[in-house]
Order: sequence, then C-alpha cells, then structure tokens
Amino acid sequence: MLIRALLLIAAFLLPILRSHGEDVIPISDMRAAYLYNFVVFTEWPDNGKDVINICLLPGQTHMVNVRLLASKQINGRNLRIIEPANRDAADCQLLYIGETMAPGIRQTLSRLANSPVLTVGEGSQSQAMIQMNVENKRLSFNVDLAQSRRANLTISSKLLRLAKTVRKEDDGS
Repeated sequence: MLIRALLLIAAFLLPILRSHGEDVIPISDMRAAYLYNFVVFTEWPDNGKDVINICLLPGQTHMVNVRLLASKQINGRNLRIIEPANRDAADCQLLYIGETMAPGIRQTLSRLANSPVLTVGEGSQSQAMIQMNVENKRLSFNVDLAQSRRANLTISSKLLRLAKTVRKEDDGS
C-alpha cells in the first residue's frame, strides 16, 4: 500500500523531471504533487458535482504549479483551480492557504471547521488540517485527523502513513 502511494507521487512527478531535465524539482511543482495526492487520498461526502475545486487564496497561485493541477482528473472528475473571493471557500474541496498569516485566515479556518473542505497550510503556525513544511528543500506534512473527522472527511491510511505526524482525537497526539 505504501509503495502504491509512493508510485502515485512518482508518476505525477515523472513528467516534471523530464521537462526540467535536472534532478531538482521546483518547490511549486512539489506542492502541486502533494495537493494532488491529498485529493486522491481524501474522501468527501458526495456533493453531486463533476469537478473538484482546489482553491488558492488570492496572491498565492505562484506558490503552486497550477498548470500541473489543472490538467489532471481524479475518478473522472476534473480538477479546477480557483481563487475564492473574500476567502469564501464554500465551493472548495481543498483550500490551500500557503504560508500567509494574513488577517482573516484564522476566521476563515474557524468558519470552515465543520465544513467538508480539506484545509492545507504551510509552516508551523498553520492551523490547517494538513500542515506542509519545507525542510532542507524537501516537503513533509503533518495531519490533524481530529479536524478532518469533524469536517466529515476521510483521509486514507495510505496518506497517513506518509505523514510525519498524525494528531488523533482519541490519544491527543
């Protein structure tokens, strides 16, 4: 199972490596690969839509290679990249908030706490369900499983095994 998850990540990144002709993968490409796999390994309540909205806050599209994400499909559903106005993420399945601690971010996260929106943030100050961190030019991530359960999201054990840490409701870790 872990091997399958790693193969999915590798398959996503292979065209990137070929196009760059080098061993270093740009961090924006890595973020795109991680966001893609977060969507692949998360289950949402059925919303009846044929599109999966990945939302980036205004001004953060440069942090993720949106071209890579916009060309993908998951289970026959197209990925669509949008910038929600006024941080209204009601139509998002995933909200990437980057490293920003701009005014209103905490309120946005509080408002989404029980909504089926997978929140992904960066840095140690992130209060998102998935917290990505850049360490030595590598991405790692932590998962707050308690938050995702409250939002009625199911994160696959395949993804949880790849997380650096998983905070579970029942044991406080």
